[in-house]
Amino acid sequence: MPVDNPNVGVAFALVCGAGAATALGASVVFFPSLVKLASRRVLAAALGVSAGVMTYVSFVEIFNKSLGSFIDAGHTEERAYLYATLCFFGGVVAMLLVDFAVRCVSGDHHHHHHHDLPGDGSNAHADSEQH
Repeated sequence: MPVDNPNVGVAFALVCGAGAATALGASVVFFPSLVKLASRRVLAAALGVSAGVMTYVSFVEIFNKSLGSFIDAGHTEERAYLYATLCFFGGVVAMLLVDFAVRCVSGDHHHHHHHDLPGDGSNAHADSEQH
């Protein structure tokens, strides 16, 4: 089944590059000197960038499907773009309202994050509270 799109080569190269980067990243654990370079800050930054890229790609895909649906429904391109944008930001506002309602109902107004494991000596305050 031939594909006549000129971007097929670029897409295939990007997929191969992503696979190679995954293999390279997974192989790092076999070299102790490279494992030492992976500090918490580097890992957090890498995960943050990765999550941001995936979120952006997902939102762009959803937005384009929404735009196409409004155009298919008979709206002009300008109106479809306006409606898709309003729906997107309406969803963001709805998500914030649901988050606020859940926090009010659950009574959990403060987040307590413990980044250190109890008992490893690095969080003496938390260890003393448990005993």
